[in-house]
Amino acid sequence: MKKLLVILCGLWLGGIVWAEADASIILHQSTLNKFLQAVGPVQKTESFSIGSIRGQYRWLVQNPRLILVPGRARFEADVTVSLVSPSLRYSTPAYGEVSVVYDSVSNRINIKVEKVAFEVAFTLMGKRIRIAEIDISRFYQIAFGFPGPKPFEAVVDVAMPDGSKRPIKIETKPVLAIENERIVVGSELVYTPMR
Repeated sequence: MKKLLVILCGLWLGGIVWAEADASIILHQSTLNKFLQAVGPVQKTESFSIGSIRGQYRWLVQNPRLILVPGRARFEADVTVSLVSPSLRYSTPAYGEVSVVYDSVSNRINIKVEKVAFEVAFTLMGKRIRIAEIDISRFYQIAFGFPGPKPFEAVVDVAMPDGSKRPIKIETKPVLAIENERIVVGSELVYTPMR
């Protein structure tokens, strides 16, 4: 019985009790964004050649962030694109989707930035010239992994008054929800007496 109490207390202390789950873990948007801020600015200078026009452009990604809204996670960043010669510059936002998956086999919450693209294009002599499309998700291959809310043990022996022990199997049903500014991963615990 002590073992069962320790398991239940550990699950409760490890997460916040959630209405749809017996135990849960919450990852706040601000925590994920602290990691992205630690990555810092990402920039690259590249050459281009379109017909007789040759040159270099530079792009700079700043302020990367994850936005969590009910049922959805998205990546946003501020991008500045500069043409070296002639000197042209503009800013554009970059948007992309983020996948959030709980892998019950490895007991990990995986958060991965998917395609985040922006277009490099300039207007020269009244004509719009598209140079490239840049997918910056490859520079933000974060693929966070966090431990999920699984019980510490799969079977607990409960002492009976006659001195025997009754094994109880503990199984989980994972529950994942993306809410406003947080990801909640929980487990519904299912207790089954073993014979």
